[in-house]
Amino acid sequence: MMLLTTVIVLSLIALSAMLLAPWSSRGEYDRDAINQALYRDRLRELNGDVANEQERAQLVEELQHTLLQDIPVGAKAQQRPLNRWVLLPGVLLLVIVSLGVFWKTSSVNRVQELQQVVALTPDLMKRALDPDAEPLTIEEVARLGLGLRSQLETQPDNAQDWWMLGRIAGLLNNYDMSVQAFAKAFQFDPKNTDLALDYADLLSRSTDPRDSQRGGDMLRELMNSGSTNVRVLSLLAFNAYEAQRYQDAIDAWQMMLKLLPQNDTRRAVIERSVAQAKASLSVQATTGK
Repeated sequence: MMLLTTVIVLSLIALSAMLLAPWSSRGEYDRDAINQALYRDRLRELNGDVANEQERAQLVEELQHTLLQDIPVGAKAQQRPLNRWVLLPGVLLLVIVSLGVFWKTSSVNRVQELQQVVALTPDLMKRALDPDAEPLTIEEVARLGLGLRSQLETQPDNAQDWWMLGRIAGLLNNYDMSVQAFAKAFQFDPKNTDLALDYADLLSRSTDPRDSQRGGDMLRELMNSGSTNVRVLSLLAFNAYEAQRYQDAIDAWQMMLKLLPQNDTRRAVIERSVAQAKASLSVQATTGK
């Protein structure tokens, strides 16, 4: 790539120099001007120094003969200088060819990079799913996302890949891509409770009121379908609290307390959340807001 860029730059510099350099045959004009000046000076000397008319005529003839001998053999009549604009098509052709070669080379490099990423996708996926493996770096997470998008172009109905892509997009703070990927995964695997929870979790934490409400609706559907677990209740309580439905949040947290063992460290956090929700509910009842 560096060699190609260097060649293009040097070609453009050379062409610019050719276009901007002076083209007139100034050297030939200067020589003629000098000869004419010398002839006129010598002619003035002869007119002033030689009184004999016959002798002066002979010397003038010799001077003219000398001037004629100084003209190069085969000298041609002055030609009209070439208009530089006639080179414009050539300049445009060079630019177009250079850009074409550059684009082609860049495209080839992008294809090669994508192929390398796709080849690494299985190993990156294995590491991402293995809790004992070395965690992926942000760069590796981005590469895994790129590899998954490439795989999904040939396997668009792979719910697991869409699910993983949604989680990766969430890690990269790409909310729109995450929502789209989760929607695709849920479309192909709507009965997967864990997938539904991840999707509802994403939506319920959104700052978009419509997405947040949709996430809450999904959580309530999971509750009504019998998926009463701590995570569902936690997400449902958070969603209700953010929507200022404090009583619904209190009910969900209290159900969580019934499910958690007495020695669970999360109980203290939930009890503080219940107390805070009750205080907010009291203020809401007083102010009517």
